[in-house]
Amino acid sequence: MHPALIWLFRPFERLSGRQALLVGVLLLLVVAALADQTGLETDAILSLHFVDDIGLGTLVAQGIVNWLVMVACLFLAARLLEVRPLNIADFLGSQALARWPLLLSVLYLSFPPVNERMRQLTADLLAVMPSQPGQVMADAAYMADAFILTAYGLPVLFTLIWMTWLMLQGFGTATGLKGPQAVFPFTASLLVAQLLSLGLNTLIG
Repeated sequence: MHPALIWLFRPFERLSGRQALLVGVLLLLVVAALADQTGLETDAILSLHFVDDIGLGTLVAQGIVNWLVMVACLFLAARLLEVRPLNIADFLGSQALARWPLLLSVLYLSFPPVNERMRQLTADLLAVMPSQPGQVMADAAYMADAFILTAYGLPVLFTLIWMTWLMLQGFGTATGLKGPQAVFPFTASLLVAQLLSLGLNTLIG
């Protein structure tokens, strides 16, 4: 694999421990600052969407909650699997660094034409959402807008999948687990962490 691609898709081969932690935390702060300027929030581990101004402090807190909740769930899963030895610093560093593709999503959504178009499409679709008990779907005329909004959202979906892949790699790096031994506990941990982070961030917001 080309060295540049290793940085993108296997960053843990280049950075680990304290280095990964430092870079990951710096990226967390940059993402929060850009999200604040763009009008976004990350109110769960796998969540990024437009919102009214909630303040930089809240966005930083959300980023920290998402990161630490995921670390806690993965570390607990490793303990339950009796993986030895375990170093919490490896979990902290790898999961912080694994979230870097979120920066690409925020940069994409901060691009004015994308930002304005997605906000307009979202507002238009929300305005025609079914409001009557017998109405099961919005007017067919707005289905095209829904497809366009979905198309605009595909790059964000890709980066979230990319981030999840890196989080799995980070878990494998911290535990030495591979294949199904890593995938199954990681998936269970991610589902639990997603719900916990959403709940905690709701309290913060």
